[in-house]
Amino acid sequence: MLPDHIIELPLTITVLYSNGSEETKAIDAYLNHGTNEGLTIDKKTIVEENGAVSYTYTLHALKAQSIHLHKIWSVNSSFEKAQFLLPGFWYKRNLRSPENAPSFKVADLWSFREDRMSFPTAVLFDEDSKNWIRLTRADSLLFDETQDSISGNLTLKTQIGSLGIGKWEADKVQLNASFPFEEIPRSYRSKLKLNPPSKAFYPMQKGETIHLTWKIGYGTANDFTAVVTKSWQDAFDSYDPAPVASKKQNLEIKEILSNYFYESYAETKNLKGFSGLWFNTKTCETTGVLSVGFCGQLLANTYNLLEYGYALQDNDHIALARKVQDAYYQNGFTETGLIRELVYGDNAEDIYTLRKQSEGIKHLLLLLDFDKRQKKSSPKIEKKVLSLLHKIAKMQHEDGSIPRKFDIDHEIVDSSKGSTQSIITPMIMASYYFDELQFLQVAIKAAEYAEKNIIDKADYFSSTLDSDCEDKEAAAIASISFAHLALVTDGAQREKYLSLAKKAAYFGLSWYYLYDVPFEHNSLLGQNDFKTRGWGNVSTENNHIDVWAFDFPHVLQWLGKETGEERFIKMSEVIVSSIKDQMLPYEGHMVGVGKEGYMPEIVQHTTWDYGANGKGFLNSHMSVGWTIASVWETLTPGRFETFIEGYTE
Repeated sequence: MLPDHIIELPLTITVLYSNGSEETKAIDAYLNHGTNEGLTIDKKTIVEENGAVSYTYTLHALKAQSIHLHKIWSVNSSFEKAQFLLPGFWYKRNLRSPENAPSFKVADLWSFREDRMSFPTAVLFDEDSKNWIRLTRADSLLFDETQDSISGNLTLKTQIGSLGIGKWEADKVQLNASFPFEEIPRSYRSKLKLNPPSKAFYPMQKGETIHLTWKIGYGTANDFTAVVTKSWQDAFDSYDPAPVASKKQNLEIKEILSNYFYESYAETKNLKGFSGLWFNTKTCETTGVLSVGFCGQLLANTYNLLEYGYALQDNDHIALARKVQDAYYQNGFTETGLIRELVYGDNAEDIYTLRKQSEGIKHLLLLLDFDKRQKKSSPKIEKKVLSLLHKIAKMQHEDGSIPRKFDIDHEIVDSSKGSTQSIITPMIMASYYFDELQFLQVAIKAAEYAEKNIIDKADYFSSTLDSDCEDKEAAAIASISFAHLALVTDGAQREKYLSLAKKAAYFGLSWYYLYDVPFEHNSLLGQNDFKTRGWGNVSTENNHIDVWAFDFPHVLQWLGKETGEERFIKMSEVIVSSIKDQMLPYEGHMVGVGKEGYMPEIVQHTTWDYGANGKGFLNSHMSVGWTIASVWETLTPGRFETFIEGYTE
């Protein structure tokens, strides 16, 4: 059965009585057709060929009652050294997260709803012994009811359970499972707000039967990266996610998205562009906020529209893109040479970021390259971009890192180094465009930092700029960056970057859903038969899913072909198929959004929100400049390769 260091504890049942009182009993003594308060229970234990053990419980109600089940597996490992994985939500000990988000800073025992996880698995890794133990919910999750409260005892029909991790007696650890879910010691309903605990009870009707299956797997691994890799591979093989059927062709999707460019157009502070931030979801009234990178992606969308306009020979598209492009070429830089990142009304910019500057540089280079191919030169803006590149190069520390945020005079405001990999791709592009080897060296040096401090340490954080915690984008951007380095190098260096890109890809993919979370039928997402597979959770702080993908699916395709990892190719297809038009608003399919083409940002797939609407709905406000840019890029493969080929032919 199980190895000696894993001890199975009895399943317990808690019955909720009509007066609100509870009674908890161990029920293993009543198994095999015994009766416990009007409930018959069968237990079946199966040892699988690979050593995993499955536990299936069949419960049959002889009378109506509301029940909650809980089971613990105790592991003889040191809690202080234990690392855990709850994919898409918890990595190692979640110590990058602030104290008002779930982590071991707050408590040493946690339990979370399964739909918070991109696949319902809780994994323990013991650094000393190299043993891993993995607890998996093995049932299909097919339905869920909306909670009528955020804490306390809840009675509802749901197939959502919970998985838990943490300390068990002295310095041991535990993995635990509950059905229905239990969130302890706090529930996490809103951003950076820990609420009181909650416990759900399943109301069994007389004659009703339910089946529950949990699986314990175990093995050894060299490090946490290997644990994440195997956990994702095994889960992918188990779920075998299929692409989501599309309603629209790719060109139709771009045409619908292009409505955003016209509806969002704004002029402010001698700049022109596409307002990308802080829309009311139901009205999508233009806010006039121009944002270059991250949530706004104004320059990315300028390039998207320009390229699209030329492809269609659409003079209106070209003219609008040129209007925005010209405004940023003339007035888009500060007096100290930084790209103006966030411009609106009486706002006074005082903080700038490596990630937004990197995204701005990348898309300025794409615009410059596009025009060069049209025999159109822009020496003044080339000079500005070149100057900015040199200034960022000077900000690079000896270890290769570059600070996350700085002021207009390049003085450090946030010294976190977790965004360093965001500069790698634009520096590679700059080295080719300007024929300056120095920029490639900056990229390589940044990669050395990322290799030693992010990938080797399995510590992906700080790339989502509105949070300070473990996040998806840090891993996905690392994978993209190292893949791009592999594309421009050869020999041993290329193989090294290829390997690092693959390692980071598994972490990035661990945030993407492999199964379809159930929604109440009357919710917005339930009414639209929304499939979560292929959508990625954002971060520990921001527990919602979104369409962030950009170049990641294309990199996965390339990595799959280069390394023989077929799962990457298949998952890439799932991601693109799922995000491109399920929530795309168009006539007859507005999905709760006020204007056509305004791809929503915050899709609330679990009991979490920014303070509005909750699971099964969209948040009341959203930023969509980046969502347009992400979907557009997933539908436009090969941009980086085409750019580089133009200078190597």
